[in-house]
Amino acid sequence: MSFLKRARKEDLISLATDLGEKPAPTFSKIDLVSLIQGNKHYNEDDAKLMLETVVTEREERFKLEAERKKTLKMAAEQERLKMAAEQERLKMAAEQERLKMEIELEKLRMPSDGSTNPKHELVL
Repeated sequence: MSFLKRARKEDLISLATDLGEKPAPTFSKIDLVSLIQGNKHYNEDDAKLMLETVVTEREERFKLEAERKKTLKMAAEQERLKMAAEQERLKMAAEQERLKMEIELEKLRMPSDGSTNPKHELVL
C-alpha cells in the first residue's frame, strides 16, 4: 500500500482510470489512493505492476517530448543560421553591385579618347 502513497498524483489518476474509475483532477492523493483501493478489481500485486507500467509510460512520454523539443530547437536554430547566411549573402551581393556601379560611374567620367577631362584641366 505504501507504494501508492509514494506515487505521483498524475500516476495515481492514470492507475485509477485503468481500473475503470473516473477520478477528478481535483482529487487529493489520499482520495485517489482510497478510490484505487476501494475498486472491486483492486489487487495489490496487480496494482503495483500496473503502476510501474504507468510510470514507465509517463517517463517514456517525457523522454519523447524532450527529444521532440530538442529536435524542434535544433531545426529552429538551423533555420536561423540559414536566414543569417542568406542575409549575409544578400548584403555581399548588394555591396558587389554598389562597387560595380562605382566603377561604371568612374568609366563614364573619363573621356573615351584617353585625354584628360577638360573641366579638370589647369588653365594657366
